[in-house]
Amino acid sequence: MIKDRVFVVFGDDWGRYPSTLQHIMKELIKYNKLIWIGSLGLRKPKFSILDLKRIFEKVKNIFVKKEVVILDQNITILHPFVLPFHNISFVRNINKNKIVTEINNALAKLGKDKPIIVTSQPIVGDVIGEIGDTSAHYFCLDDYTQFDGAYKIIEQLEKELLEKSDTCFSVSEILVKTRVPKTGRSYFLPQGVNIDHFKYAESSINNTPIIGFFGLVSEWIDINLIIKAAKKYPNYKFEIIGRHSVSVEDLFNIPNLEYVGEIPYNELPKRASKFTVGIIPFIVNELTLACNPLKYLEYISMGIPVISTNLPEVAKFGKAVYIAKDENEFLELIPIAVENNCEEHNKERRLVAEKYSWYSIAENISNLIVESETQKQK
Repeated sequence: MIKDRVFVVFGDDWGRYPSTLQHIMKELIKYNKLIWIGSLGLRKPKFSILDLKRIFEKVKNIFVKKEVVILDQNITILHPFVLPFHNISFVRNINKNKIVTEINNALAKLGKDKPIIVTSQPIVGDVIGEIGDTSAHYFCLDDYTQFDGAYKIIEQLEKELLEKSDTCFSVSEILVKTRVPKTGRSYFLPQGVNIDHFKYAESSINNTPIIGFFGLVSEWIDINLIIKAAKKYPNYKFEIIGRHSVSVEDLFNIPNLEYVGEIPYNELPKRASKFTVGIIPFIVNELTLACNPLKYLEYISMGIPVISTNLPEVAKFGKAVYIAKDENEFLELIPIAVENNCEEHNKERRLVAEKYSWYSIAENISNLIVESETQKQK
């Protein structure tokens, strides 16, 4: 594992929700320091309650929590003031100068130089080479160009980022093939799981089957499919856990369907371990074909059988998951998966999950970063 370095990371807002990049960095900061830059925004804000709430959170972070230092965890969190108009070149230049200044100040306070840049934000290519960095690494966690409301300039900025990046780690084979840096170092990034957090519980077998989902209820979640399933199986209980970025009104007033909403991450395994079956009801489109849902490993870490729509990265697990080719098959698989919730098969699923610890994934990434830096120095 790489040690005694400082990582400058552009990601989502630290602690807002557990993300792939945060899980990986939590392993790396056991041996290194971290400067984490909160989300810079990849899509145009809308005049909706959710977006207004999010804008308020960002403003509060900028002016109230401009810099947060968590000494016992080796983390410095920055919320630089940026204008969310990435399609305007002079605004991007203003934003870059602001970001570079704040990062250099944070590096000076740490007494560190020669940082390693890691970004899941495809819009920060112009920062590379401006803070004395020794290497830069792009973590492509989604096809950001397909996001609802995404700036059209993102595709161009992502290409510019790849020109400057030493490696690219992508969560799907589609992205591995299409997001290739100039160095050619494009790697598959498997999802991982915190197996100590999502523990297997023998008590997860219930008299009344619970068909459950946890995660962000967004535009790529097939709400209509969930509703059809609940109506088709009135003797099963359906639970949806997680915050939402789209309307969830249609989930209400169905007797056997409960929209729980967001619950604390620490409480999630206790509630989710009661699921009889975990579902991944993603709409299959260009965006989701390139995604790799983290929740699959979290489900099977608790021993839960899983039904998913036809997503390539989930289908890779073969017989360890039920893959539905269409809506009708998804519905038909539910009672089959319910029957498959037994001690023998649940323990087998847990064994599959144990192969994907975040520590192992972080260690592999660390080795590839070191390898890229060594090659660069030749």
